[in-house]
Amino acid sequence: MTPESDPWKTVSAARLPAAGLAALAAVRHLPDIGVQLEGDFAWVHWPAGRIEVVRCLLPVAGLRFYRQDGNEWVPFNGRLPTSERPPVVEMKPLASTIVPDRMEPRAATDSALTPIRLGAVRGGPPRRATALIASVRDLATWADMATTRELSSVRVALDGDRAGLLGEGLPAIPNAVRYWGDSVFVPLGFQTEPALPAETIRMAVGAGNDELVFLNETEVEIVPNGAFVPATRAAVRLAISHRTPAAP
Repeated sequence: MTPESDPWKTVSAARLPAAGLAALAAVRHLPDIGVQLEGDFAWVHWPAGRIEVVRCLLPVAGLRFYRQDGNEWVPFNGRLPTSERPPVVEMKPLASTIVPDRMEPRAATDSALTPIRLGAVRGGPPRRATALIASVRDLATWADMATTRELSSVRVALDGDRAGLLGEGLPAIPNAVRYWGDSVFVPLGFQTEPALPAETIRMAVGAGNDELVFLNETEVEIVPNGAFVPATRAAVRLAISHRTPAAP
């Protein structure tokens, strides 16, 4: 059937039980759809060709469609005019006839919000380490033996006796805690609980745009991204001489 021969495109009115008007909720925003109530029934009139109106009304029980032929009205799929016709009075807009149910605001109760604990728990798939935290002394031992290429592949941040490294080619430093992640770092062998996107976790702990989050089992550390600088042997040696006591 071609669009030009589609008989539904000539339909422009319907008589249906008034309770069936709710079927038109999806098209209540369209202009030029009029409604007139007649007791328990209602007439709906719309410009011919609005197939979306027809589709909404098709499931309604007890409905009859009509098309206009000059000054006469003919039932859909009928040939002879009928005395039934839409009222000649001005119809009400559909938008004023079908309105959303009234919303009753309710005050929040203490049980409305349930706090959850954010942390790291054992589990998750195998992942590649992108950060580690070790002692400054252990870092210095590695830095003394590392090649220039190995040093240039990581960034380092120093905090007291602790050192952090960021990068893809992380060294094997004894007793270091290795992490996976990008802007939120979690120890290898662990996963976040609950499983939330990194940005959601960052917002939850109050991290800024230029801060990194280290999420451990019992604590969260927030470190400025700018604290990590290119690793050099001189910087590490200087750090160990100033920040750690000499061995006895």
